[in-house]
Amino acid sequence: MSTKSPRLGVFHQAGDYVVAALLLLSLSRADVPAWPLAIGAVGLVNAAMTRGPLAAYRRIPLPLHGAIDVMLVVVCIAGAITVRSNRTDALVLVSAAVLHGTNVWLSRAVERAKE
Repeated sequence: MSTKSPRLGVFHQAGDYVVAALLLLSLSRADVPAWPLAIGAVGLVNAAMTRGPLAAYRRIPLPLHGAIDVMLVVVCIAGAITVRSNRTDALVLVSAAVLHGTNVWLSRAVERAKE
């Protein structure tokens, strides 16, 4: 009986890349580009460096990846509150928080269902 080490699912990791790309693509029109740049860069590094089928480097352990995922959702919401005078930037950050939060929640629900 072989025991596999835990890794991210392909859909969770692809979702991480999509949210990071959404934020990085919004840089061209953002009034305050620091929020999407910082959150998108951290999200991209988090997705690329965690063990999984779409990973590039596999350096971040899964518990740390999960903590960073939750932190990214919270920081997206904080950023949306900070830039609320620009509704489009706030909407992009809230959309990223909802997408990423749903991705995290669904992947944790699937893990619990497998147990």
